[in-house]
Amino acid sequence: MNIKKVIFTLLFLFGITLAHAQLNYSWTTVAMDATWGDIKDFTATKIISKYEPLVAPLMEIIGFSEDEYDKGIPEGPLSNFAVDVIRAVAEKETGSKVDVAMTNFGGIRTSLPKGAVRVYDIFSIFPFDNYLVTFDILGADLDKFLRNMASRGRVEALSNVQVVFDGRKLESLKVGGEQIDPEKEYKFATINFLMDGGDRLSVGDFAKNITNLENVFIRDAIVDYIREMTARGETISLKNDGRVIVKNMEDSGR
Repeated sequence: MNIKKVIFTLLFLFGITLAHAQLNYSWTTVAMDATWGDIKDFTATKIISKYEPLVAPLMEIIGFSEDEYDKGIPEGPLSNFAVDVIRAVAEKETGSKVDVAMTNFGGIRTSLPKGAVRVYDIFSIFPFDNYLVTFDILGADLDKFLRNMASRGRVEALSNVQVVFDGRKLESLKVGGEQIDPEKEYKFATINFLMDGGDRLSVGDFAKNITNLENVFIRDAIVDYIREMTARGETISLKNDGRVIVKNMEDSGR
């Protein structure tokens, strides 16, 4: 779905509403009962009906969330979920095991609501046109990259790792429950924004055998993943798991 087109449509409808609004307002208390169901604003109805086909897909309920979840820092239930989905979808799209995944906290713009989850909610959380990218990275370079990331004074959302930072230094690193092997090549998944140096990250400097999944946007991947969960009868129940521990760091993210 073209998010820019949808946003333009919503802004256009808002502009139409303002254009038809009166500049001088007055108010009174009115009892709201069934009689109001017989009153129709045909001008507004005509405008809405014209653009409803564009907006309606955003209102589709795709799943159910057990609670409201936020991204958290240095890890949180929503950010953990998002980056784990990136890793799972990258594996599915490439047919190869993905060892590590990363996304940025800045790209997660709001929380996931409790109850019914709509396409609109996911688009609000992930509004940017960021698509998935995979590449190979040597263990020694992965270690160096994470040390560089810690030196900035904050970390980003990570998947399938167990990392401990002490201040701005990397204290320990495991991938998939095992100590990192400096000589081993790991498959890494992230988004193009970070590959291009976004948020002052330079992961692209260590990347080999890059695969750009340009048709797999993070928001669409998460929408489809939640649909699949719902089809299996699963609800969204998220939690922290201690994958990233930060000690003695005043600013560990945003």
